[in-house]
Amino acid sequence: MMSAPVRYNVFIITGTILVCSSCSSNMEDTAQPNILFISIDDMADWVTALDGHPNVKTPVIDELISRGINFTNAHCTSPICGPSRAAILTGLRPESSGVYHNVGPDGTGLGTYDLYVPEAVAFPRYLREHGYHAMGAGKINHSYTKVVEENWDEYGPDVGIVGSPFTHEELLVEKMDPTICINRDNLNVTLPINRMSNIDRPNNLWSTFDWGPLDITDDDMPDGRIANWGVEQLGRDFDKPFFLGIGIYKPHLPWYAPREYFDLYDPDEIELPPHREGDLDDLLQTARDYALLAWTAGKHETVLEHDQWLPAVHAYLATISFVDAQVGKVLEALDNSPYAENTLIILFSDHGFHLGEKEHWGKHTPWQRCTRVPFVIVPPKNNLPDNFIPGTLVDAPVNLMDIYPTLVEMCGLPEKTGLDGKSLYPLIENPGMEWDEATVTTVGRGTHSIRTKQWRYIHYYDGTQELYDTYVDPNEWYNLAYDPDYADIKEYLSKFIIDDPNFRQFVRWGNWKAAIPYEGDMKLFDIYGPFGISEQNDVFAENQDVARNVLDYLEENNITYKNVLISE
Repeated sequence: MMSAPVRYNVFIITGTILVCSSCSSNMEDTAQPNILFISIDDMADWVTALDGHPNVKTPVIDELISRGINFTNAHCTSPICGPSRAAILTGLRPESSGVYHNVGPDGTGLGTYDLYVPEAVAFPRYLREHGYHAMGAGKINHSYTKVVEENWDEYGPDVGIVGSPFTHEELLVEKMDPTICINRDNLNVTLPINRMSNIDRPNNLWSTFDWGPLDITDDDMPDGRIANWGVEQLGRDFDKPFFLGIGIYKPHLPWYAPREYFDLYDPDEIELPPHREGDLDDLLQTARDYALLAWTAGKHETVLEHDQWLPAVHAYLATISFVDAQVGKVLEALDNSPYAENTLIILFSDHGFHLGEKEHWGKHTPWQRCTRVPFVIVPPKNNLPDNFIPGTLVDAPVNLMDIYPTLVEMCGLPEKTGLDGKSLYPLIENPGMEWDEATVTTVGRGTHSIRTKQWRYIHYYDGTQELYDTYVDPNEWYNLAYDPDYADIKEYLSKFIIDDPNFRQFVRWGNWKAAIPYEGDMKLFDIYGPFGISEQNDVFAENQDVARNVLDYLEENNITYKNVLISE
């Protein structure tokens, strides 16, 4: 039995799964499987089973991986919360749904998929329509305040204010001048704990680029309450198959966790992630902008200035271990429930996260640290594929967008048409079979990161490129894109670029990005303005002179190709 600890540092994994012999399922073995769906936020491939960070302690996730299929070359559809979760829920790429960033179509609010494609049927709703009881809690859709009601029979606790034990008021940037003292209940702390400036993220509502231990328990954290709620649901009786979605918010910033998880790591032994001085020297400006502009986290130079690189890595590791323990509680409850034999388990992270690699902190980049994610599927024990070997590694390039059609097939539901992904069940049945040669991550309009077993090819919206041979350069330090010896490889990989049929051209012009549609107004973004790099703030209306200059230049020079770089 997988045992969740009372104190994490004394947790022992036996390697054997015991099921209560007195428990009997309410459904026959041939019934449709229940689904335990564990969504984790911002967790890079820093789990032991993926040869992640050498110091990381993720015994629960590693043991779960040993029970199922470990997709070692899994990648997100988009490396930012909103579009990643929209793709997972709807099975639609950003090019199909229009969800490229975190806000709504009008530039405000959290951009949940239903605002863009209200006709889309998300998979929890599809499951409900075919006899499932759908339950969820925490962060499954991007929004933590809005639940798409049609998807759920019931919904549990939310993630609070950025998954922290603090209130809205306590985390407000405007309240920190430069710090704020919190002294209530069992919270006695001065924020920000790392004493770093908020100047990196002047448009951020809350102070989130912070980390450090708190003298609290798991139950004081929203994720602890979400896990407890999941445990409660697994103790209930159901007269139909269920879908149970557990949306864990950590290790999303801020990296706060109970002190015991920090104590798992000796600060003197913690290693920095792989990095190389001058890593950005062979990249052109558009790539450097993705690396150096701060909007999902702070700047590398600020971290170095405050001597916080190692403390930040320590905090990220501690928060991952906290998440691991919450997963353990839910899995222990499942293994001791009547549903242990007939439950399909899926665990994944919505995208990765940089901690100084390529001088970047955060997400929204096209590189390995941001696109590669932990992703494991454990088939129900009473319906294993023939010759199934627990712990099998699959290195075929796969995408989180494939979760929807995989669930449909594994649950024996009618095929859902119109999805962009495809079922991974054939790979589960035959891990060595021939599979897609590449998977694609979209990073804003017109930028694509293509991953095969060997290659990473990045094609930016302005036509600039990167190419890495990951067999010899797994950290993607040496850009081969402009070496003529690799022209044929680039040409081959470019066939995987996904076209957005709504746009005829993407243009980089100085500090501007223009997305020119076939119909309607241009979308214009000030790359160095507030949220410009993320394409959340469309400034076309107030900069129509710039838009006209771009269009005039294209017409005067008869430029009709799709990806354009113009030097002012």
